[in-house]
Amino acid sequence: MITLKAPKTYIREKNILDSAGPLIAEIGQNALIIGGNTALALTGKHLLPSLDDAGVHYHVHTFEGECTAAAIARCARLVRETGADCVLGIGGGRVLDLAKAAAEDGGVPVISVPTIAATCAAWSALTIIYDEEGRYAFPRPLQESPLLVLADTAVLASAPARYLKAGIADTIVKWHEAEPNATGRPDLSLSIGLSVSRLALDLLDEQAVEASQAAGSGAITPAFAETVDAVIALAGLAGSITQENPRVALAHSIHNSLTFLPATHGSLHGEKVIFGLIVQFVLAGKTLQEINELVSFLCELTLPVTLEQLGIGGDISVQAANIAEGVVIAPEARERLAFEVSVPLMKEAILAADRYGREILASRAVRVN
Repeated sequence: MITLKAPKTYIREKNILDSAGPLIAEIGQNALIIGGNTALALTGKHLLPSLDDAGVHYHVHTFEGECTAAAIARCARLVRETGADCVLGIGGGRVLDLAKAAAEDGGVPVISVPTIAATCAAWSALTIIYDEEGRYAFPRPLQESPLLVLADTAVLASAPARYLKAGIADTIVKWHEAEPNATGRPDLSLSIGLSVSRLALDLLDEQAVEASQAAGSGAITPAFAETVDAVIALAGLAGSITQENPRVALAHSIHNSLTFLPATHGSLHGEKVIFGLIVQFVLAGKTLQEINELVSFLCELTLPVTLEQLGIGGDISVQAANIAEGVVIAPEARERLAFEVSVPLMKEAILAADRYGREILASRAVRVN
């Protein structure tokens, strides 16, 4: 069986929130809006008047915290208590994941309004569950993607550049994680995912630096707009096509382990995932030139390439061992890899990735001076 889940409509347009009311009214007349304080303040002056004009009633629920099973249950209960017939998730990945799962449990459709382009959460039919301390718990596949995605570039372009850079990192990882699973004859879903994620990767090779320079300024350049599409739509589509065969998402597995170190909680999802990709390159036996090219590109985007940049200090050998021991890969998925993965090899790869990162940073500092 092959499954493809995607929004009915994805709109990436400047000031789309100013005219979103009629689009939302086609889905529901009584919305539960879930968002963080910053996201709601940023979008409310544009979205709420449009909802009023379209005759859409709404209840606003401010959410700050982790996307936990308990938080989802509370918001699903709020869906029922308010009589909402749709949910609007407004914000970053945690809020959007929460809104998607709460809407599903409440039996209503969900609309995604991303205020940062840091992940493909606005598109995906997936919610990642964390515990109250921000540690990875488990993935929750959803029955459907959001019905409507409204990516307002006027909002996204005003977000700090760090978020777009993290989204670029998360999207770069998609193809590199999928490719090691393509041993033998890849199934159709993997072939499609590889093609879509390759398109995103090629686009980012050309546009990422220019887009990241525009990010945060409010300027909506062609490079910025296309990068938003790559992060949300292309990455979302690549991850929304599934078949029965198990796969390894190695960089994300390393990310999941990193979340158990409190020191990393100040780092964004994409920042942790991209360090995981450097580790994957080492494990896969990539050449020194390939590793250096990746690390140099990440440095150009000022993305983290060392454990220290992720907030991890102390005895690096001990920390690397802790991270390695926390990486979980299903045995049946591990068999698809063309290279060996074990705790000792993982530890050494983490230390090597950190060393490569420090060496590149040092060489760049020398050139600047």
